[in-house]
Amino acid sequence: MNYRELLISPQKLYSFFKKSLTEYSNRDKKLRLGLFVGIHNCKFGLYNFINANVSLSNTTIGDFSYVNANTIIANTSIGKFCSIGNNVQIGLGGHPSGFVSTHPSFYSNSKGLKSFADKLYFQEYKNVTIENDVWIGNNAILMGGVKIGNGAIVAAGSVVTKDVLPYSIVGGVPAKLIKYRFPEEVITRLIDYQWWNKSPEWIQTNYKRFHNIDSFIDFISQE
Repeated sequence: MNYRELLISPQKLYSFFKKSLTEYSNRDKKLRLGLFVGIHNCKFGLYNFINANVSLSNTTIGDFSYVNANTIIANTSIGKFCSIGNNVQIGLGGHPSGFVSTHPSFYSNSKGLKSFADKLYFQEYKNVTIENDVWIGNNAILMGGVKIGNGAIVAAGSVVTKDVLPYSIVGGVPAKLIKYRFPEEVITRLIDYQWWNKSPEWIQTNYKRFHNIDSFIDFISQE
């Protein structure tokens, strides 16, 4: 950390103290924040890590999930044990393609721009749902309104414009199904079992069982 640089810039100094205050107010949750994180109207779970230069707004994050650097997330519900990469954008607003013009001055009066509209005529921002144990690769973009199912993987650089099924791997622009991580009966078993809701003590005791899917399924089938 370059304290001399912080002293030169009032904005960076303010960001440093705001980070410290947010960490302190969430100290019972063991929240860790990188430098220059912007947070507005967010709720955290246990043991979250938010890396440097991340912007979070109107977002909830479940236990053990983390967000890597330079990512922007808005209007999103994130489950437990999610891994979100660098330079990801989630919850982007839309523009109407069926209007005469796509410019917001014709459908929104809340942009800070010159507006001809007297109210909002188009829903720009839709909520995003990311369930549990989801991995979002670097530079991915998730449009507003999509749902990413439990255990899914979004490949780096993908643009997700529609829902992603549980335990599927998607990639491309726009993102399309590549394959499923496991057979259908295994996916059903995992979704029904919901291991992500187990206690940290249970996970600590059994973490090595997570290294092999066949052994894990055998183990939970005996419970």
